[in-house]
Amino acid sequence: MCRMENTNVTRTRKREQVKLPVASGMTFLSGILIGSLVMYLLDPRQGVRRRALARDRARSISYRTATRIGKAYRHLSNRLFGTFAEISDTLRPEGAVSDRKLAARVRTTIGRSIRRPHKVDIAVHDGMVTLRGDLKPHEAGQLVVAIESVPGVIGVDNQIITAQQIMPQ
Repeated sequence: MCRMENTNVTRTRKREQVKLPVASGMTFLSGILIGSLVMYLLDPRQGVRRRALARDRARSISYRTATRIGKAYRHLSNRLFGTFAEISDTLRPEGAVSDRKLAARVRTTIGRSIRRPHKVDIAVHDGMVTLRGDLKPHEAGQLVVAIESVPGVIGVDNQIITAQQIMPQ
């Protein structure tokens, strides 16, 4: 073995077997896969159909992904908004609800409590809710109980006329 010291690298004259690194094998396989894909898609007989199927699948995946991302964004946004509202509500002193906001809360409760919410008129003044209209007796009782549980309601003035009051027995 003869060594040459002209450079920093030691070289030998003996023949060495060259081993291919793993990366070149992967490059070879990648080339085969890409070639097969191109051949598959550019086939003169069925290539048009295959490309259309691939395009449709890609569009479908894109649409579903965008839809899911949109849903996740809206969900996160709503959760953050709700958390912020709860925190700000705990920092606000009790009874500091405007009459307009309280009226909206009461209307929502009316809509959830009885079958015909359009038959009830409300008026709110400084947390005191006045109810007017005509309802069945059991609906009137349910409604008063539901409205008393609305945050910010100080009291309920029930002026609802029931069917029993209209028709004397």
